Amino acid sequence: MIQSNALKNVNVSFFFSSPNGDIPAGQNEMSRPFLVAPSESHPFLTLGDYFKAIREFVFKDGGVPLLLALKARTGKDVDVGSINKIRILSEAHGPFYHLASVEIVTGYGTIKLCVSTALTDNGKACLENEFNILGRLNRAHVLPYLPQTYFRGKVECGSGKMRQTLSMFLGDWFENYYEWHLSEDKGKKVAGIRIWDTGRGNRFASDKECFEIFKQSSKILTLYYDTRDSSRIYPWHHAAGDFIVKTDADTVDIRLTTVRHYGPIMEPPPDNRAAGISAIVHFFLDLTVRMRLDRMNGVEEAAWVDDYSVNAVTEGFFEGLTIMESKGKYQLGAVNDLLDLLKSLDPEEISMFYQPMLGLYRQEDREDYSLIRLHLDKHVETLHRVVQEIEIK
Repeated sequence: MIQSNALKNVNVSFFFSSPNGDIPAGQNEMSRPFLVAPSESHPFLTLGDYFKAIREFVFKDGGVPLLLALKARTGKDVDVGSINKIRILSEAHGPFYHLASVEIVTGYGTIKLCVSTALTDNGKACLENEFNILGRLNRAHVLPYLPQTYFRGKVECGSGKMRQTLSMFLGDWFENYYEWHLSEDKGKKVAGIRIWDTGRGNRFASDKECFEIFKQSSKILTLYYDTRDSSRIYPWHHAAGDFIVKTDADTVDIRLTTVRHYGPIMEPPPDNRAAGISAIVHFFLDLTVRMRLDRMNGVEEAAWVDDYSVNAVTEGFFEGLTIMESKGKYQLGAVNDLLDLLKSLDPEEISMFYQPMLGLYRQEDREDYSLIRLHLDKHVETLHRVVQEIEIK
């Protein structure tokens, strides 16, 4: 076990993540109120309290969180003597969690982890739920798309009688993967995808990168779909930055940062093949719509992705199913039979499938619902054409 006394000698520094480079957290910044929302300060916690709580968490129980994560990432029993320094960066603040990265510089190289922190009762319940779901999905699927989780615990911070318990868990940080969103591209008639690349600078994705973002995102969600009971990852939304992208000269790679819930589409879950087929058709049609929803620049008005996404989503869906079939995880007959069924549907029949979903879309988000209603007829026509043209490779 990593010894507490040895940990006292590790140099720990605090920063704010910024597109223009990491900003050191000086004494003035550390004394500022901790923001629980963009315009809402915590009644007594400071940024310094938040940073120090993260340090206390990763050093908890003599460094057990660090030990577990480093051993999992390196495959070695890491000695504290190999840890040169630790950099803790405040990265993002969402409606449920506050996210920080923990950069550990060791003799084996630099390893970056993520600490998710919840303050509210609702946030703590969501955090515990997500920790359990991620663990379960990572055990059930040998796939690289979700963050591994290593440790969950609580830290009490503040001073005197003004104290609060924070819930935290330690997991993977996907290094060099970036959030992306629809944004106005003056060089095109439609909105482009701007990648929030803090390494090379924000930039618009190429056509190939755009296609791969939607294809791979759909493939990921499909690979985690359970054909036995129709369980799927849901909810998710591009506006929340749930999918992130890493691009190199010739490759595009997608990861999913969060899983808020995992459960069946239908209640009760389908108990026969016909019901299972109906559920997966629902999943596919829903996927083609939800993949087209974002907000301009992540936070502005609801936005609709152009038609190319329908081709990308359909390819990703069937690529995922083909992989599942090859591993014996597709329990609904043959994937080609599902494609034949979808090809047999005319636009009117596809539209009928969407009618029960409209109530859910309206309940979830009125702006998204308005966009869906505005574009649904054309979406159905596009989807029908794409399904007729696709062939399983």
